[in-house]
Amino acid sequence: MYGANTEQAPPRFRERRPMAKAILGIDLTGLDVLIVEDDAASSFLVARVLSKYGARVDTAIDGSEALARFEEKRYPVIVTDICMPGMDGLELAERIRRLDNNTQIIATSAHSETDFLISAIELGFNDYFLKPFNIDKLLWAVKRCADARSNRQQLEDEREKFRAVVDCLGEAITIKDLDYRIQYQNRAMTNMYGDRIGSACYSVFGLESPCQECPTLKTLKDGKPHSSCRNYQLDGASHYIESTASLLRNSRGTITGTVEIIRDIGERARNEQIMRDMAFLDPLTGLPNRRLFEDRLVQAIAESRRYGKQFGLMTLDLDNFKEINDSFGHEAGDQVLREAADRIRTCCKRDLDTISRHGGDEFCVIITDCRGKEQLSAVVDQLLVQFSQPFQLADSQVKVTTSIGISIFPDNGTERKELEIASDRAMYAAKKAGRNTYRFWEPYPRPLAGV
Repeated sequence: MYGANTEQAPPRFRERRPMAKAILGIDLTGLDVLIVEDDAASSFLVARVLSKYGARVDTAIDGSEALARFEEKRYPVIVTDICMPGMDGLELAERIRRLDNNTQIIATSAHSETDFLISAIELGFNDYFLKPFNIDKLLWAVKRCADARSNRQQLEDEREKFRAVVDCLGEAITIKDLDYRIQYQNRAMTNMYGDRIGSACYSVFGLESPCQECPTLKTLKDGKPHSSCRNYQLDGASHYIESTASLLRNSRGTITGTVEIIRDIGERARNEQIMRDMAFLDPLTGLPNRRLFEDRLVQAIAESRRYGKQFGLMTLDLDNFKEINDSFGHEAGDQVLREAADRIRTCCKRDLDTISRHGGDEFCVIITDCRGKEQLSAVVDQLLVQFSQPFQLADSQVKVTTSIGISIFPDNGTERKELEIASDRAMYAAKKAGRNTYRFWEPYPRPLAGV
């Protein structure tokens, strides 16, 4: 291939015919090497030896030719002389590093000046040989460079596999340093929050510091994995996420940061809310159903008993509601029930109070922390005024009044069942009194005057 023999090599090389592959244990088969040397004999010698060990060798006489060759073919290993006319080996190495920082570069030089050695170190040469050099040592250097390049390529391939895998996941994944700054994020994270590389993770959620429930904060404190579910506002919308954080260690076991997996659980949260609504809310009016109402009633009893307070329990029943269903149909009846719920809400606006639909045309209201009959009567008067207004059904207006019964804790009972029975009986007393009115529960009717 090169047409010369080793006997013609210059005396400055300690030429010794290299041992066979099996003896040295060096196999460069398939390795592309570029030799950059302005001395033809030196170039020939190195090329011939590397070729015998299986390398595919190309040569260049100066830095400019080598750079042109490298731009056409990215050689994994380059053996270059330092001192050459035109572009020298130092400038060539600098230019090569800009194009491909993974290329392995071995320098050869007849000069041992300190400046050359410092420049070679700064440019990141992988090895450096002073002429004349031992050809076997050069072979081993090329072998080490080839192995390093191969190992680095394998590592990069594994990294690409890792990126491909994590980018296929639906969960957002971030790697953060010990200052909570994001060092890596996968595609799902980018799709959810944009490019946040270099930003503190808590800034993603509009915070200036980690929240107390932050799983990363907890993980850094005790070293254990932690998870949390959070609701936050972003761009005017509510977002529900579940995040899990774990420690990240290097090969020496030193903690270098954390890895966090973030899942968008908005759909799950919405489904759970729907199930809660189905379990505790009346689907027609959106009011608490009997199950939730009874729980609120038990809470009101416990709180009033603890703090010595009163509260009122009202039972409302729409008068002659059956006639609405019979005359106008059930859809009209549902419309009346929805509007009746709205009218009750208008009169009972406090967050502490509970309005419930118990089914049919019956509603119940808990008025907490009341000041006795006077306050309850004021609320009931507002309700009766509201129900004195006709209901609009298509082209017709119908009048639907209500009868209201009231019991008071602890005057009419200290248990849930007692209060419910008392208010229910008071409601029937209001109906017997002519409807469209209210009655407080009076267990013992007062004697008539003069009796």
